[in-house]
Amino acid sequence: MLEKDFEYYLNNQNELKKEFNGSFVIIQNQNILGALPTIKDVYKFLDSKKGAFLIQEVNEKPDAQTALLSL
Repeated sequence: MLEKDFEYYLNNQNELKKEFNGSFVIIQNQNILGALPTIKDVYKFLDSKKGAFLIQEVNEKPDAQTALLSL
């Protein structure tokens, strides 16, 4: 499941950079659940959620961080 979410990110990376550059996007089931400015905000947002999530930092850096989270 998370592999498909990461594939979704890669396939839509250019559009996501235009819309969410500098944010952390939360992806579940190939859908953007949210885009937040800090990883701390992401964890707060996910506090009451269940499931597996891909958290991707959106920016121009080739080493942007990806986190996989299962709650």
